[in-house]
Amino acid sequence: MSTPTLVIDGKLVPLDDVIWLERRPCGCVVSAVVAVVDERVLADADQVRQHWHPTEAERQQADAAGLTVEPVTGARYRREFRGRWRCDQHATPTS
Repeated sequence: MSTPTLVIDGKLVPLDDVIWLERRPCGCVVSAVVAVVDERVLADADQVRQHWHPTEAERQQADAAGLTVEPVTGARYRREFRGRWRCDQHATPTS
């Protein structure tokens, strides 16, 4: 059986190395979830949205707020987002 993959930035990435981000229009990360945990597999943005927002009303609220779903590799998450979920506009200044 082949390993499920997702295309990210033109490259096939194994789903077990995919992290889904939910982001505000400004770029802030609202939530993150790994694509594969045991038997649960979140293979596309619709599945992720239903995971985060189980009801249609919740999905409509997320849409109205401009929230988007984006897959990133584990390496990109560690490099760009881990510990830094706020966008440049909302980041706490460092001293």
